[in-house]
Amino acid sequence: MDASIAEKLAELIKIYRLKGELVNYDNLKSGNINDTYTVVTDYGGSERQYLIQRINLNVFKKPLDVAANIASVTQHIESKLKEAGVSDLRRRVVKFYKTPDGDYYHYDSDGSCWRVSSFVFNSVTHDSADNTELLCSVGTAFGEFQKFLCDFDASKLFITIPDFHNTEKRVADMISAAKADPFGRLNSVKSEYDYLISESGCAKMFRELNEKGEIPVRVTHNDTKCNNVMFDSATNRHLAVIDLDTVMPGFVAHDFGDAVRFAANPGGEDADDVSEVFLDLGRYAAFAKGYVTQIRGFLTEKELLTLPDGVAVITLELAARFLTDYLSGDVYFKCKKENHNLIRTRAQTALLKDIIAKMPLMRTELNKIIANCANN
Repeated sequence: MDASIAEKLAELIKIYRLKGELVNYDNLKSGNINDTYTVVTDYGGSERQYLIQRINLNVFKKPLDVAANIASVTQHIESKLKEAGVSDLRRRVVKFYKTPDGDYYHYDSDGSCWRVSSFVFNSVTHDSADNTELLCSVGTAFGEFQKFLCDFDASKLFITIPDFHNTEKRVADMISAAKADPFGRLNSVKSEYDYLISESGCAKMFRELNEKGEIPVRVTHNDTKCNNVMFDSATNRHLAVIDLDTVMPGFVAHDFGDAVRFAANPGGEDADDVSEVFLDLGRYAAFAKGYVTQIRGFLTEKELLTLPDGVAVITLELAARFLTDYLSGDVYFKCKKENHNLIRTRAQTALLKDIIAKMPLMRTELNKIIANCANN
């Protein structure tokens, strides 16, 4: 164990008056924003697990608003679970702890911001979904999350990251970064940049549909990666949707699209070899089946039919964000290897090309799923 980290985690256990003494911890390195540690304590001979995070205040500039959103959403979900007669609430809803002063966050003298939450016991996460059965369960989990919140007034939530899924602004930011090109990197991504510009017309799609009254703003998770679902370690049954920092008002297609973008690409988000990057229609259909089965009766027809478009729009958005960060000197996303944002940009651009080519097939698969739901 890193002595300095272990000392800090032990200190936080005391500050939050958690049960037990630190015996072990693990640094979860899958996230791109916060520093996250799973912590194991010994409490009278039994183990307790917690999640301790150092919050990236450069991203989450208003942590109290984040905490308020999470509290509102988790309380609403818990009420729905109680209505449904669910008994294992501790495994279905994440609890965030407060200090004795009633604060969710603890600030160090150097300004570091820390937070503690429960860890769903006897659970696992999956960084990727290699089989369609598991991916269908991921879709079920996120569809259920959306279903539970369909009657929650999204206007009551704070906008914790302004313009987070404003694809038009993300494209505009990319254009500005390309014009400035402060590190002389544009030439290395010129073909990707030109392609993203050529496909940027879809960036305005959901804003325009909303302005026409055809799709509503709802509560959305905004980070629907498969590793943000906790599963029972014995049965692989889905339990809780986690990582709620980005819960905000948004469009359902963004959540659906981001989940597919991440999980239905066998090559991964940052594949070095773009020949490995493509949209696996089997994975897409598996996620869509789980998702649509849960949410079909709660979405408008337009929301349902435009779910495939969300896959293209969100992939365009992520490609633009990675490219912007690369041009700007890698200031936002954690880079875990050399030219990481360049690699991400090329992978997401390759994925977007395949998504657009397969859009007719994606619509056909979705229509089949909708029809099957209607007949059952």
